[in-house]
Amino acid sequence: MARPDERIVIACCLLLGAATVLIAPALGYDAWAWMVWARELTQLSLDTTGGPSWKPLPVLVSAPFAWIDGLAPFLWLALIRGAAIYSLWLAGRCAARLAGSPAAAAAFTFAAFALLVSTDLPRTALYGASEPLLIVCVLAAVLAFLSDRPLVALGLIAVGGLIRPELWLVGGIYGLWCLYSVPARRQLTVALIVAPAVLWSALEWAGSGGLAQGAETAQSTTPTTAANAASPSLEVLSRLGDSVILPVLLLAAAAIVVAWRRGNRQLLLIALLAVGWVVVVALMAEFGFTGARRYLVGPAALSCVLAGVGAGWLIAALSARSLKYAASGALAILFLVFGLFVLRTDARLLSVARLDAAQSEQLSGAIGAVGGREAVVAVGKPAINPYEQTGLAWKLELPLSEVQGTWASTESRPNWQPPAVVFVAPARLAGPKPAFGTNTKSRKLGSFRRWQVFRADP
Repeated sequence: MARPDERIVIACCLLLGAATVLIAPALGYDAWAWMVWARELTQLSLDTTGGPSWKPLPVLVSAPFAWIDGLAPFLWLALIRGAAIYSLWLAGRCAARLAGSPAAAAAFTFAAFALLVSTDLPRTALYGASEPLLIVCVLAAVLAFLSDRPLVALGLIAVGGLIRPELWLVGGIYGLWCLYSVPARRQLTVALIVAPAVLWSALEWAGSGGLAQGAETAQSTTPTTAANAASPSLEVLSRLGDSVILPVLLLAAAAIVVAWRRGNRQLLLIALLAVGWVVVVALMAEFGFTGARRYLVGPAALSCVLAGVGAGWLIAALSARSLKYAASGALAILFLVFGLFVLRTDARLLSVARLDAAQSEQLSGAIGAVGGREAVVAVGKPAINPYEQTGLAWKLELPLSEVQGTWASTESRPNWQPPAVVFVAPARLAGPKPAFGTNTKSRKLGSFRRWQVFRADP
């Protein structure tokens, strides 16, 4: 059976991604920040001194969307969710290619399903995070490598390096091999090696006046940071175990053992990439970076590919057709049993995302209820529950540094300064409510659905 044209597959994935936006158009904290920065980039007024840690690819990709008034968040969501769907296809293709024709169908199926339930893919796609795009870059690079297109693979690694700096090391090592194997394209190879770090640094300097802002934010203390663990490296390894279901780990390990015995260098190199990536994240955690589970989506996705290969080889090794069917069914049940909790959690998260989207839309109503943007900005820097800080900046067309997110706000330490218009929503979705200090005078200006709006003065 002929494989469908890749352009048709991509188009279908993007259409499906766009359709999901109609169900739950919810953006997360980081995604709203990228929308703000993309708009500022098109206006040559980039300011990255507030909000999450800087990463350039989401901003560069969504910058053209900023020209389409009001649609940028929805176009970004459609792209990210389409990328998430496409990543399942890529995982299957990589596994099928590595497993070989007798085992290709089973490898494709199990790799795609493993990716669906093992890498936070639905959760990150639901809120417009950059991880699905990173997985696409990594798996497409693997596929290009397997197809003997080294410069294409290096280019995709460079693109992924605009999301996660851990890929700079991968790009450097692989780029050196490309310099040796493709000597005629040395200038292009060198450009692809250095471009991610140069572009990242140049845009960060343009937005903050320095090169340390993003690193400082990435090292900021959070309750779940791996850097605070007794052994940050072991905590990172534990998080890798949490990011994939147990059958994936076992089948991936089995595939590596078989590949070692067969001398399958391609699979072993991919396994080495996954292990090396985890080591880099673990070392970064030792130096104070958070080591969040989402930092490990690349190695987790590669583990799913290896698990698909392991499943395919296991089934292909059985001689009788009845045994093949029995093994396929047993593995499918095993994956479903371990993946059931993940699928149930993702289904529940969908309803939460719909509430998030509704609350964000109601914030626009709350702004209108108190006189609109000009009335809010005239008082001072507006304050709001922390998770909604970046969304309010987008709606008010302000830099992130001009909106006060009330992180860890208490009456003794409100962590925001009056005078300000203060937007308050229930803490469940928007984060801790802004606390009013004992010396702050406040009066209610209005309300809209879940939002209460106050004016606060010293």
